[in-house]
Amino acid sequence: MENFARAFTDPSLRGPLLGVILWTFTFAIASVALTFAMGLFLAMTFNREDLKGKKIYRILMILPYAFPAFLSGLVWSGILNPQFGWLNQTLLGGAAIGWLTDPTLAKISVLVVNLWLGFPYMFLVCTGALQSLPTELDEAARMDGAGPWRVFRSIKLPLLLVSIAPLLISSFAFNFNNFNVIFMLTGGGPRFADTDRDIGATDILITLVYKVAFGQGTGRDYGLASALAIIIFIIVATVSAISFKQTKALEDVNS
Repeated sequence: MENFARAFTDPSLRGPLLGVILWTFTFAIASVALTFAMGLFLAMTFNREDLKGKKIYRILMILPYAFPAFLSGLVWSGILNPQFGWLNQTLLGGAAIGWLTDPTLAKISVLVVNLWLGFPYMFLVCTGALQSLPTELDEAARMDGAGPWRVFRSIKLPLLLVSIAPLLISSFAFNFNNFNVIFMLTGGGPRFADTDRDIGATDILITLVYKVAFGQGTGRDYGLASALAIIIFIIVATVSAISFKQTKALEDVNS
């Protein structure tokens, strides 16, 4: 209990911890929303029957999913490096943009890289879900005068959410603890100035736990790290329970 109390009363940890919790939720929710939107858009684009070469396109779309996440994080870390990165030096003509050193740009960079890593999974899931939808509903709606947007919003999307909602919940839980992309890309930085601990603007709870347990500077604090890990479990379990309850309600409505 002292470790739980210290997590929210220690002056060097209290402020950064609240910022980390807020960013963790933002990162997880935004990652799920962006990857789902991109995956669904591409799945619908390459699901047209009259599209030539769609098998090749689908293979290209899932290539980022074939690379290990930690390796992709290291590659993107080099591409976005402010001093010698390909993006600044080649594409932007030697610009000095702190993609990984500015707090706001670092968060945007993390989300963009995670989108690149995550959309192939959503693309595969949405492609399978779209192919399982009965074509009779789509044809009937068009005969009744419904346009493409109306068909998507009122028929396809609700039916998709029934089957995909549990996967969205699992994706949220995964991104809530997405250690690889954060640690390999930014190392959690840029570091906060108001604490003596190694905590930065892009740290999420799981990277904070790692730094508290195994980091340098303030020493290894396994008790505090364990308390933070239990907090992560409580948060994820609560969000998952509420989300699954809403998913059940969605199934009842669509049935």
